Amino acid sequence: MSVYKSQKVMVKSAAILSKNQISSLENLLAEKLGKSVEVLLDIDETLISGLYVSFDEAYVDLSVRKKIIDMKESIKKGIL
Repeated sequence: MSVYKSQKVMVKSAAILSKNQISSLENLLAEKLGKSVEVLLDIDETLISGLYVSFDEAYVDLSVRKKIIDMKESIKKGIL
């Protein structure tokens, strides 16, 4: 893993994460990104549950809100 540059990663969560959870998330992201990671945590209760992770111009939306929106769109399109 390269430690030349730290990657700042914005993490939105519906609830406060423990120090252990943040540390685990930093380790997982560092492994995936190949560099050290600094997690910037923001609480967003509208996510309902789950996480929204963003860095640079990329993001991963693992929130329940996103799943509900996706299901709603599928129902509108007649997929579900």
